[in-house]
Amino acid sequence: MVADTIASSGRGAVATRTRFYLWISVAMAATAFLGFAPTFWIPLAQGVPERIGVIAIHGTLFFGWMVFGIYQAWLIGSGNVVRHRDVGMIGVSLATAMVIFGVLAAINSGMRANAINAGAAGEAFMIVPLSAMLSFAVLVIAAIFNIRRAEWHKRLMLSATAVLLDAAIARPFIVYLVMGGHPPPFQGTVGLAGFNNPPPPVIGVLPPALIALLFIVAGMVRDWRVLNKVHPAYWWAGGFALSVQLLKIPFSETATWHGFARSLIALAR
Repeated sequence: MVADTIASSGRGAVATRTRFYLWISVAMAATAFLGFAPTFWIPLAQGVPERIGVIAIHGTLFFGWMVFGIYQAWLIGSGNVVRHRDVGMIGVSLATAMVIFGVLAAINSGMRANAINAGAAGEAFMIVPLSAMLSFAVLVIAAIFNIRRAEWHKRLMLSATAVLLDAAIARPFIVYLVMGGHPPPFQGTVGLAGFNNPPPPVIGVLPPALIALLFIVAGMVRDWRVLNKVHPAYWWAGGFALSVQLLKIPFSETATWHGFARSLIALAR
């Protein structure tokens, strides 16, 4: 009886401590859904699915990750730690597939830029999705290595998800602010890939990327309010993610990067 009471009390404490991670997972999933709605979900609902296979798989995997994050946070909040760890192996496979198709999608964007004689701009822009994949992979791997240190693990997983949201945040900005809510007709495919315009400059996507990092800042603020300090996992993850965002701009203009991007495109042909 006493043991049951203690166990029940412990589950309640876990739920209280982790409710934040459930709701922020919901917020990140909502950001991803709403961000891609005008160029992915709404056309899909209208019977116009994405016609570029690698882009369609890429988008499905990434949104699946958002839903998976909600489920994992709910399991912890419900006190089902064992189930959370068992299901975690699915997360490892999903993250691996995301990185693979994220890289393939980046290469596809470079090839499409070449097709409209915007090869240099396409090569430079490839650093945006590829740096996101780098940040995501590093943070997920760090979270896996810290799987038995729950306080590190959950913060690193939150940060890994946050670095994926720059594209979702950029899309409504482009559609509603740049295009005034009236994007041109899709040509051959849906999404921004269907507009047949040169990729934007790399610095142009920095604001959405920095907005995405505010989810990490939210975690830091929550730590400060609850713990009176910010956990080092956020300092490490946030500092790393911010450094990648800032360094990718000058690096995208170097001959080294353009040569690397051209090599990736050549391998895919």
